[in-house]
Amino acid sequence: MDSATSLFDQLILHLDPTPHDGPWNMAADQAWLEQSEAPVLRVYRWTEPTATIGYAQNLTKLGDSLPQWPIVRRWTGGGVVLHENDFTYSVIVPAVHPWSQTNPLDSYRLVHESLAKALDDGSRLAGMDDLIENPFCFVAPALHDVIRDKVKVAGAGQRRGKLGLLHQGSVQQVQLQDDFWPRWAGQLAKNVLVRHEMTPAMIERAKELTQKRYSLASWLNEREDEL
Repeated sequence: MDSATSLFDQLILHLDPTPHDGPWNMAADQAWLEQSEAPVLRVYRWTEPTATIGYAQNLTKLGDSLPQWPIVRRWTGGGVVLHENDFTYSVIVPAVHPWSQTNPLDSYRLVHESLAKALDDGSRLAGMDDLIENPFCFVAPALHDVIRDKVKVAGAGQRRGKLGLLHQGSVQQVQLQDDFWPRWAGQLAKNVLVRHEMTPAMIERAKELTQKRYSLASWLNEREDEL
C-alpha cells in the first residue's frame, strides 16, 4: 500500500514495551480512543495467557468451553480470542478523524487488506465460501478476516460510536519479525510517529477504566460498570 492508497495521512505507532493484564489492555485502548487526536496503531502484550470475549457474548453460555485463564470482556464485538502466543494490536481512530465514519464492513476490509499485504505470505481475505459459525473467533473465519490457505491468521472485533472507531485485532499461527509493525504502520499512513509511552492523562484514565469497568465482575458478567 503506497502513500496514494494509505488509509491515514498521519498515524501514531504505540509500541507498548510492558506486558499488561487483560483489564489494563482493554482500558488502555479506550483511553487512547478518548484522548488521541490522531489515528493510532497500538501493539501490546499480555502478562499471562488471557481470554477475551466479545461485548455481546453471553459468559454463562460459553461456560466450560473457556480455558481456566483470566477472562476479560472487550468493548468491541466478535468472538472468544485466546491470547497466548498471538500478536495483539488495535487500530484506534478518534471521532475527530473522518475515517472513523467509514462503513463498518469497509473499515474491516481495508484494515485487513493492508494487514494481509504486510504479511506478504500468500494470506488473503476470507470470502463467503470460507465462513464458519463458532463462538471462538479463530475457529470461525468471518467475512474479510485474513486467512492463509484455510487457516485463519487474523481477525478482529470493532466498535464505533461517538468516541470514534476501535478495531481490536489478533494475529495468530504466524511468526512476525520485530520490523513487522513499523512496516505495516508505514503502509497504513504516509507519516508515522512512534511513541513508547502513553501521556500521563491517558495513564490516569486507563487506571480509572480498569478499576471502574474492565476489572469488575459485573462488567464481565452483565456489561455493567461504575462509570
